[in-house]
Amino acid sequence: MIPPIPQDPARRSERKENLLLASTLLRGQLQQDLQVLGGHADHVARPVMAVRRWLSDPLVLAAVNSGTAFFAASRRGRVLGLLRWAWLAWRVWQRR
Repeated sequence: MIPPIPQDPARRSERKENLLLASTLLRGQLQQDLQVLGGHADHVARPVMAVRRWLSDPLVLAAVNSGTAFFAASRRGRVLGLLRWAWLAWRVWQRR
């Protein structure tokens, strides 16, 4: 609940100073919290950016695709596995 604004000019100026001080303190806390949050975000973003760089490398991407195709071929049967290997070869050939 917000108290009513006092009619006395001295109490009004004191209330105004208190509100300005509270606003300044809150703004300072918010800036500090944002700096801490930014540090945490940087800590999380570094590994994500490293993985994105690795996955943008064509050799790593080909290795991941071939590993995926190998495991898919070993689990699904010979015909489906050959189709997946053919699909992988076509994708790798298309990137060149």
